[in-house]
Amino acid sequence: MSLYSAKVQCFGCGKAVDKSATFTSLNAARDLRYQCPGCYIKNKDDILGTNKIPEAVKREFFCGRCKYKFKSKASLCPYCSKQDQVLEQVHSVKDLL
Repeated sequence: MSLYSAKVQCFGCGKAVDKSATFTSLNAARDLRYQCPGCYIKNKDDILGTNKIPEAVKREFFCGRCKYKFKSKASLCPYCSKQDQVLEQVHSVKDLL
């Protein structure tokens, strides 16, 4: 006994994907469209479906109070738990010259 798995085309990347592994949504014309998991994660919308939710990126910081360099998504020092003397480090070519 073999199970039949239908292939559908992803509207984001155009690849043929197994129908059971896709996410479905309706477009403006009320037609059903399929999206592969890779495109779904990359183009994830918020609850209303209008704005993309940006991923938080880790940045480099320096705490002047405890002289601690760290990478974090927030500007709170993990060593002293304060943010009054935390500075974001900017790396550019001008800094190296």
